[in-house]
Amino acid sequence: MQGSGETRERRLRDAPHLASAAWPLVRESRRGMLATLMKGSGFPFGSLVDLLPRENGDVVMFLSALAEHQHYLSRDPRASILIAPQLFEEDALARPRVTLIGRTEQETDRSRLVQPYLAAHPGAEHYIELPDFQFYRLYVEKVRYIAGFGEMGWVDGADYRAAALA
Repeated sequence: MQGSGETRERRLRDAPHLASAAWPLVRESRRGMLATLMKGSGFPFGSLVDLLPRENGDVVMFLSALAEHQHYLSRDPRASILIAPQLFEEDALARPRVTLIGRTEQETDRSRLVQPYLAAHPGAEHYIELPDFQFYRLYVEKVRYIAGFGEMGWVDGADYRAAALA
């Protein structure tokens, strides 16, 4: 029976529907858990961040230079973002969730992101013009999508991006 489990995992991992299912979850989410790598130890550091999903599947964050995660990203741009809208539901482990994995980069054209960000996060109006806040984009290289118990898999960044652009 071990072989059938491996076959099922391979089938789920390679299934194009995983990319198509992951993108709507990201597109509708406005918050996630950012994991960065701590300076020195390399241990993962998790923090809650607001997100602005972009049309191509990437996500943008608005981070303060005072924040720990921003310090870690400036030293090592590798990061992941867990999006789990039903995180606090009783059956959260049976609910869909997605982890985006990639590298971050500061956005150079701040002006084109301000209005979409404020539309998604109206409360940011109070600090949108503060100079220590900058936009950072997570360029998605890989995705782990979990639909629930038994249905999950890895999605290549190109397949995920194609699903977002479809």
